[in-house]
Amino acid sequence: MSEVTPPVGHKIALDCMGGDLGPAEAVAAAALAIREGIVGPEDTLILVGHEDNLRLLAMDNRILNHKRIQFRHAPGVVNPDDAAMTVIKSKRDSSMVIALEMLKAGEVEAVVSTGNTKALVAAGTIKVRPMEGAERPALAAIMPRREGHFVLLDVGANPEAKPEHLLHNAVLGSIYAQSALGIASPRVGLLSVGTEEGKGGARINRTHTLLKAMGDKINYVGPVEGFDVFGDCCDVVVTDGFTGNVILKTLEGLVYMVRDLIGSKVKRNPVYLAGGIAMFPLLRDLKGKLKPERYGGAPLLGLGGLVMKAHGSSNRQGIASAIRLGYEALGHGTGHRMQAGLAEANAVISANPEVA
Repeated sequence: MSEVTPPVGHKIALDCMGGDLGPAEAVAAAALAIREGIVGPEDTLILVGHEDNLRLLAMDNRILNHKRIQFRHAPGVVNPDDAAMTVIKSKRDSSMVIALEMLKAGEVEAVVSTGNTKALVAAGTIKVRPMEGAERPALAAIMPRREGHFVLLDVGANPEAKPEHLLHNAVLGSIYAQSALGIASPRVGLLSVGTEEGKGGARINRTHTLLKAMGDKINYVGPVEGFDVFGDCCDVVVTDGFTGNVILKTLEGLVYMVRDLIGSKVKRNPVYLAGGIAMFPLLRDLKGKLKPERYGGAPLLGLGGLVMKAHGSSNRQGIASAIRLGYEALGHGTGHRMQAGLAEANAVISANPEVA
């Protein structure tokens, strides 16, 4: 008689002190994750922050004695304007740093944080360390498009990426898209100023050559333009952290502008008001598709452990979504596949030294 393999649970540390809405929203997100089954029967979610405060909030949310919830005391707080090195050197008692130390020590398999992005990237890189063969991590965001979603990376971790970094991003993003979007062979596009070869400058052209050299190890569809990325040109869009962050922030600003513009027009004109009422279901669906809470967190890909960055202004739905993405990534074993993918990418880089 064959042995029955027991269910495998996963542990995630939630940095509860870094978000704009404070620990109350983070604990409410933990409660939501419990109620919605995001934290599975064998999983554990560890709330990291000032323990006395977290326990009171957990009591209010009826999860104080829940078997899947644990606590880790961390009295320090990382502020939005704290310099990265200040956090690493002087705020070792902060919830962010302690959560990352837990990941480094193997106490948890992932960290979810709404805290200071620069500090999280720097502390994650120093504490957790990059995967073997990776130099720089990349932040990957799930973005809306005409139908469905796509992965955009990097959205802020490495503003000055070299061709080899962009190749790594393509491999990491492709594997993440398999897990997060459920696409078996994601189409990968390299963001450029045109789809023709030779049009994007030396760095883009060298990256294009490396991506083609990957062959069937990656589903590379070639250079793509910004005009096309919100259509159906590809499932993964690769760029440097500066450009990706500009795209992300521009889209957020555009969503708010359209929302405010429609609201002001409706208020000024009774005719628009009648039309607005008729279109309310459509506008509600559109708002739901575009709101950040729907997409949760941006994983810091390329580290030796999973670090999930949720938007600083995330509400409980957004944080719970980031927790969900974390458990899904752990369940799909993306870390092992990313390590293998990086090895294949580095073999291509070694075979093309004049390009990298």
